[in-house]
Amino acid sequence: MVKPSKIKTIKGKKALFLPKNFKGITLFGVVYCNKKEDADELNKSEMIDSDFKNHELIHVRQAESTNDSWVLFYLKYVAEWIKNLNLITIDINAPYKFMPMEMEAYLNERNWEYSSAKATQWKEFEKIPKKELREMAEDYYDNCRFKETFTSFLKRKLTNEQP
Repeated sequence: MVKPSKIKTIKGKKALFLPKNFKGITLFGVVYCNKKEDADELNKSEMIDSDFKNHELIHVRQAESTNDSWVLFYLKYVAEWIKNLNLITIDINAPYKFMPMEMEAYLNERNWEYSSAKATQWKEFEKIPKKELREMAEDYYDNCRFKETFTSFLKRKLTNEQP
């Protein structure tokens, strides 16, 4: 298994099974995709040339920030998802979307230079109080999801930037 710090680009593979609402999932530096076309898109170049590729590379850099360990990263990732399970009453996707790692990846997926840096912003998002995170999730799912992208919503809420 290659350490996250040794991965400079990612490759895509067609997943044998992945829930339909997943575009892809990064496992140990390989992105398993629902569609062969998405895997092919990831493989066409070594360069970061899509928000999707950058989003997944941010997860690799996050794994690097957990002592360069995939195991520690995935343990932390699952623990954060479990911690967010109370958000499922708002929307089935809320526990995933409002995880610190996903918030960082969505917030920065359009900044193609971000994934070449150390991705540690998620550690700050961990500190968001549960009540505030729940209010954010309610705001997004009740008022914003049909008006703006999740990325724009996060920028507006977390950095006070306009979408």
